[in-house]
Amino acid sequence: MTLPMPVDPSLLSGYLLACVVLVLTPGPDMAFVLGQTLSGGARRGWAATIGVFTGASVHILAAAAGVAALVAANPLLFTGLRIIGALYLLYLGFHAIRAALRGVGGLGEAGAPTTSLIAAWRQGFLTNLLNPKVGLFFLAFVPLFVDPTRSAPWVQMLILGPLLPAISIPFFAVLIAGAARIAGRLRASSAGRWLDGAAGTLFLGLGVRMLAGMPR
Repeated sequence: MTLPMPVDPSLLSGYLLACVVLVLTPGPDMAFVLGQTLSGGARRGWAATIGVFTGASVHILAAAAGVAALVAANPLLFTGLRIIGALYLLYLGFHAIRAALRGVGGLGEAGAPTTSLIAAWRQGFLTNLLNPKVGLFFLAFVPLFVDPTRSAPWVQMLILGPLLPAISIPFFAVLIAGAARIAGRLRASSAGRWLDGAAGTLFLGLGVRMLAGMPR
């Protein structure tokens, strides 16, 4: 006896296609990983990527459990989380630019390379986690491909949700490889501090964008 698939195959194929289109559209996570890679190389870029995926996993679980719906329904809580996320990005940006002006590494914390990687992971995690729009995305987008007659909606959410980060891995790999190659050449020509400055400017732009997009 063949057990039925918990998700509708036709909806699944449509979801996968939509995920590819979304991944090809540049967003805050991609920009953040780009900045980390330019500042610290491929290893830091991958650490930031894993942090972003960890934050996305929390959003997926929250959406499946209905927590994201509570946040979306509470404008004060939604706005508060967004402000915190924007301020965190602004903090990272100012920190990186200040370090660039001083001629020292900015985005990684002082210490051993592992500390820098942990810092990049944590920054990626918090940047994604503190962006309520990510949770709202999973709450509004994924259910479009859920068929309640197949299995429990939360089960399908847990199946479909992780597919988006999984599909984005090859695209992040290309981004990180290209950015790391460019960063390596620039650092070899003593332009490393400009990379920190560029990364800081990128993070400042993301923070301002989050603040500017809030309802007035």
